[in-house]
Amino acid sequence: MTLLHPRTEPRDTETPEPEALIREARRLRRLRWLRGTLAIAAVGLAAGLAVVLVRGASVPRPHVVASAGAAAKPGAIVAPKRPEAMAVGPKGSLYVVDGGRDQILRRLPDGRFQVVAGSGRRGLSGDGGPAVDAEIRVGHQAGIAVARNGTVYFSDNGNGRVREVLPDGVIETLAGGGSIPLGTKPVRALAASFGRPFSLYGLAIGPGGDVYLGCGEGVYRLASDGLLHWVVGKPLGPKVIPRHWGGVYANPAIESDFAPAARLALDGRGDLFVAGGGGNGLYERTVAGKLRFVESFRGEGYWGSLAPGPKGTVVLSGGSTGLARASASGVLTEVPHARLTGLLGAHDYFPSGGDVAVASNGDIYLDTDAGNGFTGVSAIVEVAPAGRARVVWEAAGS
Repeated sequence: MTLLHPRTEPRDTETPEPEALIREARRLRRLRWLRGTLAIAAVGLAAGLAVVLVRGASVPRPHVVASAGAAAKPGAIVAPKRPEAMAVGPKGSLYVVDGGRDQILRRLPDGRFQVVAGSGRRGLSGDGGPAVDAEIRVGHQAGIAVARNGTVYFSDNGNGRVREVLPDGVIETLAGGGSIPLGTKPVRALAASFGRPFSLYGLAIGPGGDVYLGCGEGVYRLASDGLLHWVVGKPLGPKVIPRHWGGVYANPAIESDFAPAARLALDGRGDLFVAGGGGNGLYERTVAGKLRFVESFRGEGYWGSLAPGPKGTVVLSGGSTGLARASASGVLTEVPHARLTGLLGAHDYFPSGGDVAVASNGDIYLDTDAGNGFTGVSAIVEVAPAGRARVVWEAAGS
């Protein structure tokens, strides 16, 4: 007779009693169960520790994928109220910062909008949990950017923070909430302070996955080391605001003019374009660090809007420039959009204060807000590469 374990073999030729065999079998079953439980617990502990370490570092994770078995909590279907910023995700979905709802929305293929982040209650809460249950506070000129893996970064500017929504639907804070003022030296992202509320603006994702953020002091880069690195601007000392008139640059102090940095975009070479500043203009900082003034939006008294376009271009909108595309060499060319005329009746004006987003196929999205004093319509319009335009959302009663 073969027993269950070598240690239970009899040392003599006598057959063990049935009760002894039963007790031994029970003991082995308990032993196998205990070993399995300990193994599972060890794997869970290691995974939990890894999550704590990663989230505790609070660094951008451009290549993170959803956790195995994790499913994002579905957000509610809502009607937008006041678009503040837009971005297009890697699968062509349009993401909208809705300042009227204090939520981040995603446009579904059927045209409806689904909540990605924000419970609709204005406040600050939710880190480490479902983004749709979190409290956020987004306002005018809040920025948004979507990474290749679907991670959504946005300026929770009313709370002075940059936050992210991971592919598994979890929300985290990446930068802000601390007390250390920004300067030219690197500062730990979670220890940094962006000053007064609503002084965080545009966001952009660099070629290497770093997150660029615009604020009242200029532009900073949030790198994988968890530090904010100064890029351009003059955060220390008095500002020397240059003056523009008729698109002519009248003061060489470009460094001061990058703040506030309302909108950001990087072209295919890695050059950084900034819309904003004291002159309501478009500026460029090359990879080599060269600064130049490109264009003025002063015609309408609002900052312009920027978005990365296909083939390494940057699309800009606003002011006397209208809608244009900057090539890799910095040359501006007008984007056909004549059919926008009359699209929204008598209120078809898209001011510089609106935002622009571009899909990989060249479709351009523009928004306008009835509350900015230039138009009575809140709407989002899609402009195809050939110039055909259509309204994809319009506020009820506009």
